[in-house]
Amino acid sequence: MLAFVAKPRYIQRMTASAPSFKKERRTAVVTGGTGFIGSHLVAALIESGWDVRCAVRPSSNLRWLDGLSIQPVTVDLSGSDGHALRKSLEGVSAVFHLAGVTSAATEAGYSHINVGGTKTVLEAVRAAAPDANLVFFSSIAAAGPGTGKRAIDETDPPRPISEYGRSKLAAERLVVQSGLKYSIVRPPPVYGPRDSGIFSLFRLVSYGLAPHVGSKWQHLSIVHVTDLVRGVIAAARPAATGVYYMTDGTSYTWEEIIQAISSAVGRVPRFIAVSPGIADAIAKIERFRGLVTGGKPMITPDRLLELSQNDWTCSDTRARLDLDYESRVSLADGISSTAAWYRANGWLAR
Repeated sequence: MLAFVAKPRYIQRMTASAPSFKKERRTAVVTGGTGFIGSHLVAALIESGWDVRCAVRPSSNLRWLDGLSIQPVTVDLSGSDGHALRKSLEGVSAVFHLAGVTSAATEAGYSHINVGGTKTVLEAVRAAAPDANLVFFSSIAAAGPGTGKRAIDETDPPRPISEYGRSKLAAERLVVQSGLKYSIVRPPPVYGPRDSGIFSLFRLVSYGLAPHVGSKWQHLSIVHVTDLVRGVIAAARPAATGVYYMTDGTSYTWEEIIQAISSAVGRVPRFIAVSPGIADAIAKIERFRGLVTGGKPMITPDRLLELSQNDWTCSDTRARLDLDYESRVSLADGISSTAAWYRANGWLAR
């Protein structure tokens, strides 16, 4: 039997007369908010009670932000005029810098945005919001592959092997030298709804094909986008500082990831080893196409070099200890829900 216990009268009086404190809303600026990861971050920030301003390019497609309560600010990070960006930073608590280039036909194509754009952001933050917490979105590519002896962590010296990785590491160093309060997040491959990168792999497996350049037993860390964005938001805490890796807590072979996709799409694929010569020829053709059209190459020689490495595993112990980072999405559930999203949105056949 449940007994009702009345509050003592002095507690009732205190409760009735206690003032109500309204929690002050925080404001964040997000660059790259229209992309796959950025749009998930924007939604998570809003759900957590943040006001969000999105720094977007004039040509940005805002489809993933449709229906979200945001304030878009048109900013060109490739230009020298940072006035609009500085204006958007007034009164903000945190800046999440995700805008960047993941594939380019030339070294300058990476450096211009990944390094030059980061420099523009840092100058604007110093001028307009020097007390804000800056979270810079980097990549495991900035660290380079592991040796296979253990997962790399934040104490390992970075050894990037690609132009993309070197550009992200150069940007990281600008952040460290900025004098601002900062955190740097280096995720491994990220997947989830809206991701067009891993989608090509889902589509190939749905056709019964599983091509690979490296070994089927290549070891990888991976993280679902919803786990990652929670960690990225935690990295904006005033006490957070330095570099953080964030994963789902497990390492996988390439074959295990393909098997998870196979289960999700209902097709058992044939593993196909792509010879280095053929892969290199395809990458060079793609790079040439990018140079001619100005578009984003699907694959480059640098990307092939990354794909051929045997170990891309990292440890997220520091994030779990310092930030209370927690991964909640298993590979099987994450791959299954991603495939369901692709089907629901017409990317994969039902």
